[in-house]
Amino acid sequence: MNTVFEILSEIDPDVIKVESRKKRTTTGTSEENREQDRKDAEATLRSAGLNVCSGKVVEPAEKYLVEKITEAPVDSSSKNANLGMMQKGVRKPHYTRLLIFDGRLVLQVACCLPLKVVAASMDGTPVSGRILFSSHSEESGGKLVYEFQGKGTEMILDLKRGESVRAQRLIFKKI
Repeated sequence: MNTVFEILSEIDPDVIKVESRKKRTTTGTSEENREQDRKDAEATLRSAGLNVCSGKVVEPAEKYLVEKITEAPVDSSSKNANLGMMQKGVRKPHYTRLLIFDGRLVLQVACCLPLKVVAASMDGTPVSGRILFSSHSEESGGKLVYEFQGKGTEMILDLKRGESVRAQRLIFKKI
């Protein structure tokens, strides 16, 4: 399932930042939800062939949405599919983190929608990456484990969720 490393698109520093329409009503994640996310993350890393205990975890320093140009027009059926995945029901794991395994940088993300890295740079230079694991189902949500080549101190990446015309921009510092 692993593909060769591909050079990712450059980050556009001039894109418009937008506010998320979702405003969290709770102040934090419950202990039960954190435990669910931890177990899910460990299982996903094992599926990607990575040793769960050997990585250093780096959380995003900043997160925001950026306007992106769509590759193809979004039709009403794909919009309806996204709405169905986001309806209330069993909680799907949600987490975003960068792991460092013996100098290898690995992004791990989970949410209710399919996930795709669309652009990334390290210290202002485009980087290459490859998918180690990717899946999506209505029951488990979207899971992505993505490995980057290179070393640096700051990683910026744009992550596309489902058919959205926006991307989530994640900034990881002091990696």
